[in-house]
Amino acid sequence: MNFGGMSNIGVFISVTEDYAIASSLIKDDEMKEIEERLGVEVIKTSIGGSLLVGSLVCGNSNGFLVSRYILNSEIKLIENKVNIKRFPDRMNACGNVILANDTAAVVHPEVSDRSIRLIARFLDVDVYRGSVGGYKTVGTAASVTNKGLLVNPYTKDEDFELLEKIFDIPIGVGTINFGSPLVGSGVITNSKGYLVGEETRGPEIARVEEVFQLI
Repeated sequence: MNFGGMSNIGVFISVTEDYAIASSLIKDDEMKEIEERLGVEVIKTSIGGSLLVGSLVCGNSNGFLVSRYILNSEIKLIENKVNIKRFPDRMNACGNVILANDTAAVVHPEVSDRSIRLIARFLDVDVYRGSVGGYKTVGTAASVTNKGLLVNPYTKDEDFELLEKIFDIPIGVGTINFGSPLVGSGVITNSKGYLVGEETRGPEIARVEEVFQLI
C-alpha cells in the first residue's frame, strides 16, 4: 500500500485496537481497506493543518495524544469518536517520539518529566525513556501492538532485553520497505491485522506476520 505515492504509510496513520486517525489525503477505497484489514473505525483529519497525521498522533485503547498544534476544529472532529489530549512537550511529534501499547510506553530520552507524567496518566501505562536501534525517535524505529514488538536490526542486545522486560511480549527484528530500518514508518498494525508499504518484500512481510502473531 502507498498513500500519495509514498510507502512510508505509518507517517499518515495512527492506529489502535478500535480506531485509526488517518490523513485526509487517504482516499475512500484506501479507508475501506484500512477498516477491513485492521477492524477499526477510521477518522480522517489533518493535525495542525498537516497531513502527516501518523507522526503527530500516538495512542492506545485509552485514547490518543496529539500534537499541541492541533486546531480546535480538528479536536472537535476527533473527540466526537474517541478520547484525545494535547501533548504539551516541545517535541510535539507524538507518533515519532512515543512507542506505546496498552501496557507500556518508551519515549524519546529528551521528553520532559511533565510529559512523561501526562503519558502515564492519560494512556494508563508505565513509561520509560530509551532508544531503539540507535534512534531516539522510537516511534519510527519500531512498531508495537499488544501481541508483539518489531525492532530494527541495529537494536543492541541490551536494548532488546530492556524492551522485552518493559513490554513483556515477543520481540522480533526486521526491516520494512525493502530494507528500511524505520519499521514504525512503514507498517500499520494492531492485534487484528496489518498493512505495509508497497516496497515491502515477501521475507519482510513474513517477519511482520510472525512477530505480531498474525499468521
